[in-house]
Amino acid sequence: MYAIQSITFHPVVVTAATEHRAARRALTWPGLTVVRAADVKAGDLIISGFQPANPGRLPRTDYFAYGPYAANPQPYDPTCGCGVCGLDEVKSLNGTVVLTNGFPWESCDPWPADDLVLIFPFRGQLLTFDQLVDHMQGRPVGPLDFASAASIENYLDHGWYLTVQETARL
Repeated sequence: MYAIQSITFHPVVVTAATEHRAARRALTWPGLTVVRAADVKAGDLIISGFQPANPGRLPRTDYFAYGPYAANPQPYDPTCGCGVCGLDEVKSLNGTVVLTNGFPWESCDPWPADDLVLIFPFRGQLLTFDQLVDHMQGRPVGPLDFASAASIENYLDHGWYLTVQETARL
């Protein structure tokens, strides 16, 4: 007698590792997905962009030297003065989006809206212990830390970001 097995295929095919240590572990996650830059949501973990595809070939990922980083979409302003938003290569006929502003770089991170992005979707924010205590005592829940390496590492390991207060205590 044979047992019926259910399998789920990855929407991303990983064919090679990367020298960027911060991105290696993420390549094994079953939740990875490819979306248009315009569809990236706050808190999504951006793993990589893609190089332009050659005819008849699949696009290849282009890893960031910094490693994965959390999206914090902002309105696009080509006159913001960051030094990147005004570049011709980020302007698109179908629109431009800013995926983060100020982290991990000291400038905006504008993308043509139709460019593909490999992400680990934000799974929702669980309350940390400190946030729960603050909430139960009627204090505001502290802001989340989308920027520090410790908070991103916690997200990679456990699925939620630390608060600024929790990161400061580390």
